[in-house]
Amino acid sequence: MGVGLIHLEGYQALKNEVDVVAICDLDETRIAEIGAEYGVPLRYKDFNEMFTSGEVDAVSICLPNSLHAPVSIAALEAGLHVLCEKPIAEKAASAQKIVEAAAQASGKFMVCYNRRYRPDVAWMKMAVDNGLLGHVYQVKAGWVRETGIPAKTGWFITKAIAGGGPLIDLGVHMLDLALWLLNYPKPLTVSGDVQANFGPNGLKTNRKPTDDALPPYSVEDSANAFIRLEGGTLLNLEANWASHTKPGKDDLYVTLIGTKGTIEFYVENYASENTVTFFTEIEGTPTTIHPYIIGQPSDHRYAVAEFVKCIREDLPPTATAEQGLMVMKIIDAIYQSAENHREIALEVSSK
Repeated sequence: MGVGLIHLEGYQALKNEVDVVAICDLDETRIAEIGAEYGVPLRYKDFNEMFTSGEVDAVSICLPNSLHAPVSIAALEAGLHVLCEKPIAEKAASAQKIVEAAAQASGKFMVCYNRRYRPDVAWMKMAVDNGLLGHVYQVKAGWVRETGIPAKTGWFITKAIAGGGPLIDLGVHMLDLALWLLNYPKPLTVSGDVQANFGPNGLKTNRKPTDDALPPYSVEDSANAFIRLEGGTLLNLEANWASHTKPGKDDLYVTLIGTKGTIEFYVENYASENTVTFFTEIEGTPTTIHPYIIGQPSDHRYAVAEFVKCIREDLPPTATAEQGLMVMKIIDAIYQSAENHREIALEVSSK
């Protein structure tokens, strides 16, 4: 169940607000074990049966990317609230269907962009919104790994199911963070490139000789993009699963460069402290500030808590289907740019 367990633990941390009553998976042995371990009474193999059982009010969708749209739509049509793992879908066309279904649904729909709910990211958002950076004219964002191709199972490396490699797996987080910190400005043009230098050769996967055979590797293992945003902001994005760099490196970052100050956000191997540096001037003197921000390692818990809050207090979702669609339109354009070796102009609405 993978990330589904993280969601489950997030819900169970909210003991006075929500009850976890059901789980669903095709692997009956696995859900029996998890159900017993976590005290979840109802176990289903068929998600439609669970959605229409009358036993659940809200669900987390934690499935391979190509299943996000059909299963989320089924849940919305059953009147449920939906927290869907990122990316919202494997391509923009599927994401559009979720947007349309969410607009007609009685339940709420939220994308699990969990990185934006970190306390350090919340501080950055406050700084941007309060004008501490002035006009942000350049953003650098990325997620870089030394060894980290997720090849324990085949779907991550199969384009028809995943939609892509690290760009849609890791880059989707960093793209959302950059856009959200800037209040989701309209993207104008996209230029990008993707490469597969390690995965097709079976390198940097952490696989064991006894692991099951995999399908052919059909996604990238590195991606880079240059995105022009409305208002004169430039965004550089990189994402990779593998590279020759510091051993064990698995780091994400966002740098916001503004006319009054710059924020560097750097998370080394999922750290939760000492991640933010603010550069500015005070009375003409260059000044470096390290905000004291305490967080917790699992930002998924923050996202789950936000989802539950939106339901209980009848608040609009903070990570909307429309934002998920915009991210996927940009990602689709990056892949299109890489294939056609040219810049792609986008026609999307600001959200």
